Amino acid sequence: GRRGSGMRPDSPPGLLHNIGGPPRATISWRGMADGAGAAAPGQGAARPMGPRGAWLQLTISIGQRDERYRRDWNNAGALLGLVEPGHALGEAAAHSRLVALIEAHTQHLAWPSVLLAGNDSWSADRHDEPPVTLDHALTTFVALAKCTGSLWTRDRCAHLAPLHAPTLIEPGSTPMRGVRWGKRLWFTQGIPQELLAQVGAGAARKPAR
Repeated sequence: GRRGSGMRPDSPPGLLHNIGGPPRATISWRGMADGAGAAAPGQGAARPMGPRGAWLQLTISIGQRDERYRRDWNNAGALLGLVEPGHALGEAAAHSRLVALIEAHTQHLAWPSVLLAGNDSWSADRHDEPPVTLDHALTTFVALAKCTGSLWTRDRCAHLAPLHAPTLIEPGSTPMRGVRWGKRLWFTQGIPQELLAQVGAGAARKPAR
């Protein structure tokens, strides 16, 4: 080795210190970027891919004046009433019936085996495309009952626990305004046509404001 270097030829290279600041290299996760360019430094929000993918917002909203409204949803009989109004089943039978309906509807839906699940919310502040919204009780129950964490899995057994605690609409108000169930699912290849047809039919039924 060089004279005065203080290092033997077989010594490992030393680490460099105080090189003038942090390294300039960065790693960016494009994820669901829409192809318009990489995110700006420090921005980690993923955006939907426009025509290559879309969020579908599944929802059920029941206002306090709706005849289906009730305060306690912690039972299968009440939930089944949103799918089969007027049923006369006891709690155990209602539980079995609702699970069977969810599983049967899952098989009817042409969805992938796994979907990314998002929070039941959307904000224009994130500059995302607004999700397509479908207000349909049984499809929303399928979305909620087969989600675990951030994934929806077709083969997961239906769990009714997420259905028992809907979100309060305007919580804290007096009287309470209503309840809402919701879940967002990300379809990488676009929303299936049969769901888009349901969305269109639902929009046509809504009265003009």
